[in-house]
Amino acid sequence: MANTYFPSKDADFVAWLANYLTVANANLTAIGLIAGDLTPISTLQPTYSTNLLDVEAKKAAFASAVETKDATKESIIEKVRITVNKIQANPAVTPALKALLGISTREGGSYPQHPIPPADLIAVLLPDGTIELSWNRNGNAPSIKFVIEYNQMGIAGWQLLDIVTKTTYIHAGMPLGHPVQYQIKARKGTETSPPSNMAVVG
Repeated sequence: MANTYFPSKDADFVAWLANYLTVANANLTAIGLIAGDLTPISTLQPTYSTNLLDVEAKKAAFASAVETKDATKESIIEKVRITVNKIQANPAVTPALKALLGISTREGGSYPQHPIPPADLIAVLLPDGTIELSWNRNGNAPSIKFVIEYNQMGIAGWQLLDIVTKTTYIHAGMPLGHPVQYQIKARKGTETSPPSNMAVVG
């Protein structure tokens, strides 16, 4: 409805229509109309308002459905990443099988000269109270060392937890009650990479 006197926004149109009918009915003689001229418009007015309410309700329902769908997808991705990290850490899994699974694979035997920050770090609180960490080696060689650090927020700064070559780790004995942050660094010789993404439990 561009370049017309009708408001383009539905809410504005409702107000405009109500005003139009009120003024027109109060000035029928002056504007050369009779009540019957306005009757078809007045009849459709409540129908339009009902239609508008229905649209708004469906928009809200659609937005809620999209939000629920996205949350479910994120939950699936998080759980898939845990399994993919375990697959990537298993040297028996061939690049061909990884390709069939649709996950990243390395061809050839070359590895980066400098350590690369690990990726996709995930921390999951298990039913027994331990915390399972898993991450992607992100192209680092199988012999690379991973430095695991944690920070019990509000109590202490970053502390060394362990140094491992695998890409999974179980942290036991951590008292709960405060959120715990984790980060992983790759170490090659005396060189250490920047940290991975942070994962938080609690």
